[in-house]
Formats: sequence, C-alpha cells, structure tokens
Amino acid sequence: MTIHVPLSVNKRGVLVIHPGALGDVLLARPALSAIRNQFPQHEIALLAGESVGMLLCGAGEVDRVFRLESTYLSELWAGLDSLRSEFKVWLQNCDVAVGWLPDTDGILAATLRVSGVQYTCLKSASSADLHAEHQAARYLAAIQLSGINQMVGTPLVLSPIIREQGRRILEGLIRENRQPVVVIHPGSGSSHKCIEAQRLVPVIDWLLQADMAPLLLEGPSDREAVERVLTTIKVDVPVIRGLALSTMAGVLSHAKLYVGHDSGVTHLAAALSVPTIACFGPTDSRRWAPLGRAVSIVSGAPCTCRTWSAVAECRERVCLQIAPERIIEVCRLLLSERRTVPAT
Repeated sequence: MTIHVPLSVNKRGVLVIHPGALGDVLLARPALSAIRNQFPQHEIALLAGESVGMLLCGAGEVDRVFRLESTYLSELWAGLDSLRSEFKVWLQNCDVAVGWLPDTDGILAATLRVSGVQYTCLKSASSADLHAEHQAARYLAAIQLSGINQMVGTPLVLSPIIREQGRRILEGLIRENRQPVVVIHPGSGSSHKCIEAQRLVPVIDWLLQADMAPLLLEGPSDREAVERVLTTIKVDVPVIRGLALSTMAGVLSHAKLYVGHDSGVTHLAAALSVPTIACFGPTDSRRWAPLGRAVSIVSGAPCTCRTWSAVAECRERVCLQIAPERIIEVCRLLLSERRTVPAT
C-alpha cells in the first residue's frame, strides 16, 4: 500500500514508534527501509530505546531518536497538554506516524492527530489478523507496506570510530592479534532459551584447536550463564562484559564467527553480516530467525510446550538438546566457506 500525503514546506517528519527490545527493533529494519524509500525527503524519527535508536541513527537508517526512556511515549498516551514543547513543535511538522503497538481505544492516534500528524497507523505486530510468518514481514504488514527483501542482506553500517573502539578492545584481549575472533554469547534475555553450558565447552575446545580466538560475551543478565561455562572449561577464555551497545557492535564487527541463542545480541551480529550460528529452542525460528547474509539455525527436537509458562516448567528441554558436534560442524562450514548452512 502507498500512503499518499500532500507534502508542504512545513511538513517533513515521519515518526516511527517501536517500544520493543534490541532484537525486535533490528527485525524492523526492512520496515524502516520501506518507510525511508517512500518518504525520501522526510526526516525519519524513531521513538525507541536509546541504545538501539542511536545505533540505527549512527548507521543512517533513521535521522532522529526520541528516547523511550525519556517518557515521550507516556506523554503521547497522556494527551496533547502533556507533550513537552520541543516534541510538540516537531509533531506539528510531522506528516506520518506509524508504530508497532496496540491502540485499541484510539487514544494515541488522537493525540498524534491533534498534534498535527496527518496520517497514523498504529498496530501490534502480534495482531491475529496478520498472516505473514516472519516477524520482519509482520512489521511491514502491520503498517501496510511491503519490502521484506530490502534489508535482509544489507549490513548495519558502523562508523569508523565505533569499529576502531571494537578493534582496540580486542587488541587488549587477544594475545595473537592475527587469530580470527569467534564471539560466543552463552546467555539471552531468558535462560529458558539457552542450551546447557557444557554443550558449548567442546565447541570452544574445537575453536582453540583450530587456532581461533574464542571470546565469551556477557550482557547484563548473562553472568550466571558465563560463569557456568568458565567453571566447566579447562582453559582461560577472555570475557567481554560491561560494554555499551555501540561498543559491543564494534567488537562484533571484527568477529569471524558468532555463536549465540535467540537474543538481541544474536540479531545484532547477524545485522552486522557476521556469520552467525543461532541456537533456537522454544521460540520459533520461522518467525524469529535473525536477518543476515550468513545465518544458520541449529535446534533440537521440536518444542512441544504450548505456552511460555509450560516452557518455564519444562524439565526435558528436548528442543535445546543440540549436540556440540552439530554446532562444530556448522562452525567448520561457516569458517571455511563463509556461506549459509541449511537450517535444521
């Protein structure tokens, strides 16, 4: 669908609202690209989490960021009188507002329209009437646009400064700077999506024997998962922790390979065109697989849990019984051939 908006000198903004986490926002990159293509002369503003918003802004995929942490969204829900002055002024010059969130009572749309926005489209990408399978396609369908293939193979571009920051961090961790770096992320946003730590140990051993430099990446909620790997493995493996998202992206951009779970960091590695192995369990890779040039999905038996509470209570975890040999096989193929391996 094409959105027809009469352009004028004073109407140059498009507001995109995405309150989701890192991986969710990265899966919306095809939608952001479609919006950019439809409104090439407009300023594209993203209302999202600060770290991912600034990452996309630095890559030139959006032009302005309204930080989700700064109550812009709650101000919109509260009504026109609650908007801070600079946001109100910007909205007066805004033609279109789209967002992936429910607005069943029309409160958000009403505030946007009374602020001067001519066209609004607010809809959750989880809506039952959306029939697209992959989440990236659902984001497009929710705002009545097409273009799922536009960004699938387009890497997220980092500034030279961010890449240099990443290189310097790696220099301080890798004794032999010429060794190819392999980043392993043992955690995710939920421990229910992670394979057992001991399944990663043979993978790390194999990487060391192959003269690679494996690194463990620890996010804010990953300490326990990383500690389980460190206490199981018999060699010292450097750990990267406490990094801002942009700096983490700089480190990942230098990796030869990435191994992780269904997590925002995995989506980031894939978006940077790092060859990515994503271990999937209870979540459906047909919907949530990362977008990238070289993404391989590995998984155990199909998950039989019907609800997330059932996943949390599951003891068998058959969907996460992924043989280390399978991960090693995919590592070998990606490192030698740099091509995508069929999902299993």
